[in-house]
Amino acid sequence: MPNKDRPLVDRHTPKNDVGWLVNDQQGKACSFTNANPTAHAQWVVVETRPLRGGGQPVIRRMLRHNAIEAWETMQKSGGWKRCPPMW
Repeated sequence: MPNKDRPLVDRHTPKNDVGWLVNDQQGKACSFTNANPTAHAQWVVVETRPLRGGGQPVIRRMLRHNAIEAWETMQKSGGWKRCPPMW
């Protein structure tokens, strides 16, 4: 995203390299956390959980560039928005 399109103030800045998205329509929250980098790649752990109830979390490990693309696609597709940490 070009700098001119970014908001001047980000209400929910990532803490400790963690970003959060929530989708009220689907009732899910998703965290993106930087994992330990290897010699060849940087990894991101993506964890999706239901907002309510006792459902099982879905945990995936993605390459950093794929996680950035997923983050942007989720926000553009509608329903997903940034939020403060959930868990």
